[in-house]
Amino acid sequence: MNRLVFAAGGWSALRDDLLAHSPIETAAALIVAGGRFDGGMRLVVRDVILPGPDDYMTRSSVEATLTPAFLASVLKRGRQDRVGVILAHSHPMQEELAFSRVDDASQKILAPVQHFRCPSGPHGFLVAGPTGFRGRLFDAEGETLFTIDRIQEVDRDVRTYERESGIRNQAPLSDVFDRNVRAFGLEGQRILNGLTVAIVGVGGTGSVVVEELARLGVGRFLLIDPEEVEPTNLNRLLGATPGDVGQPKVLIARAAVQRAQGEMAVEAIADTVIDEPVARALLDSDFVMCCTDSHGSRAVLNQMAYQYRLPMIDVGVRIDARDEIVTAMSTRVQMLAEPLACLNCHPLLNPVSVRRDLLTDVRSDPYFVGHFEPQPAVISLNAATSSMAVSMFLSAVTGFPGSARHLVGRPIDGSVRPVSSVPDPNCIVCSRGNALAKGDDWPMIWRRHEG
Repeated sequence: MNRLVFAAGGWSALRDDLLAHSPIETAAALIVAGGRFDGGMRLVVRDVILPGPDDYMTRSSVEATLTPAFLASVLKRGRQDRVGVILAHSHPMQEELAFSRVDDASQKILAPVQHFRCPSGPHGFLVAGPTGFRGRLFDAEGETLFTIDRIQEVDRDVRTYERESGIRNQAPLSDVFDRNVRAFGLEGQRILNGLTVAIVGVGGTGSVVVEELARLGVGRFLLIDPEEVEPTNLNRLLGATPGDVGQPKVLIARAAVQRAQGEMAVEAIADTVIDEPVARALLDSDFVMCCTDSHGSRAVLNQMAYQYRLPMIDVGVRIDARDEIVTAMSTRVQMLAEPLACLNCHPLLNPVSVRRDLLTDVRSDPYFVGHFEPQPAVISLNAATSSMAVSMFLSAVTGFPGSARHLVGRPIDGSVRPVSSVPDPNCIVCSRGNALAKGDDWPMIWRRHEG
């Protein structure tokens, strides 16, 4: 599924601007960075440029033609930023929204110009109307490459827009979700049913997240974890039995999803998100739950959250013990999305561990404190923390009550408190001018394999 992703309120404001002059068509230009994955693209909107009255050659209820000077300035901006341009306009009077014959002809004319003047791309058209939107990308010959299937606005809340307004209301809803609907409404449930959620790490915390999201009715899952079930996992890995020892953890998680809701689509990848092809698969998701304990994988996910405007929630549990006596416990649930602070701003990532994870194929036991002492892991603490993460996810995507986007727990004291996340204005990951909203134009720290 190809997504066009705006910052907070970006699509709502653009749609209102485009439709404000009905019945006269209105145009705009979007500066977009691409995030490519196998079979599609995540399009990150970096800026919206609205033409002035003098930037139109013609403008009526059936046509809006921009001046060559305006188009040249927009394409110059795209070339300088090494990104692409999507030209948007309104069809305010069209009952059944579609690209017109004028749009088709314009695409053939403009496509070679856009790709020549701004070779990085991607380039495309976007049409907004009272009933929804239509979007498509095209190559240098003007042939359509693929359509834009979904628009999202991403910040501390995530709003999802389908191509047709109200399309979610057309599908029948199973009685299985009756109690969910009583909590966050029909529309909230339909949003969940339409989302693709990725869970990276399906062990102690991730297996709980998988189980709960499946029961809530998330429509599609992407499960990523490179590890196999070991005997010491069985005290906290939901759904695992002694007979599963030696099996990939993602297969156990997939079986849990299918037990909960058999019709759900599940893709399971038994590999590490540190590797580029695996990480890019996340770009075909609407939300990511980060349940990994590797510093390297956390660093990759942290950067992807801001660079590709890919909303995430990071889950952390730590128990320190000496001589079988617990000395400290802490939990953390933190949303990663603009304008919230990233993991580098606190900081929570050990640079030495990140470097080790990214440069080698040796995966250290994530439950080690120091080098040789295994860290305790208790299912009750994992489950409580994972449930807080799922509740935060519900708040972000459905409006379920809950404003906190960063929670820190001290189980020994019996306390959980919200934390005010203040981004570092010079952060290499989440600040403007650095990785934020750069898409494929900014280098990622994932591991590339040549040949």
